[in-house]
Amino acid sequence: MAEPLPEDWQQRMVEMIRGASDLEGSWFTGGPVCSPLDQIGIYRRQYSLRLYDALREELIGLSALMDAAPDAVPEGAEALLRRFLRERPSREWTLNRVADGLPDWLAAQDGVPVAWVEMARLDWAVQHGFEAAAGAPLDPAALSVTPKLALQPHVHLVLATHNVHEVRGAALGGGPLPALREGHFPLVVFRRGIRMRHWCVPLGLFGILEGIAAGCTLSQAIERTFANGWTTTEELTAHVGEWFQDLGSRGLVTAG
Repeated sequence: MAEPLPEDWQQRMVEMIRGASDLEGSWFTGGPVCSPLDQIGIYRRQYSLRLYDALREELIGLSALMDAAPDAVPEGAEALLRRFLRERPSREWTLNRVADGLPDWLAAQDGVPVAWVEMARLDWAVQHGFEAAAGAPLDPAALSVTPKLALQPHVHLVLATHNVHEVRGAALGGGPLPALREGHFPLVVFRRGIRMRHWCVPLGLFGILEGIAAGCTLSQAIERTFANGWTTTEELTAHVGEWFQDLGSRGLVTAG
């Protein structure tokens, strides 16, 4: 007679299938074709395949870069992503969160191109922003009393050193990919209606938005931008009104 299953067998089964614990063949009977370990191994392989497919679907831009240069890392692009899934198994109920943590993980790996890390951050910002909530848009008249500001929940900032936004846009449209080029690309990723957009902004405006995201008041955010050397008094005087008009038209800032 087979031994009864432990009380926590369901949780332990999940851990086995997602690769977090060793397979336990004694829980299965086997058959004419599959051994007990083969049986549970089928579930693990199917789970691994589904996770990998979901990860690639979330990474439109990064997948394009990897397909264009799969051997840019010694182990190969596919092996790199599969190792991420093994080392950082998802604990979320939805496959939409399978890429969470990937940008920082990639940044910590030896030999991963900087453009891949930046593209992973852009892909994540698009995915997260699409699902995020939206706060009340800021009334420009409120700026006269210097309110505490916050970025809309769907807004993310990506300070890229490669034109990853152009590459991702081409991949999304199914066209040929432009060549990667280095430069300064301060990107604001946001949602408009049901579509995600990116906006390459002046570094001075990016610095102000970064300060707001860090919890600074508007004056503190401006001082921080000056301290980083990201703007000048002349640029700020000439463009700050225009910048906030653009922020208001896109609905990127709300009262904190």
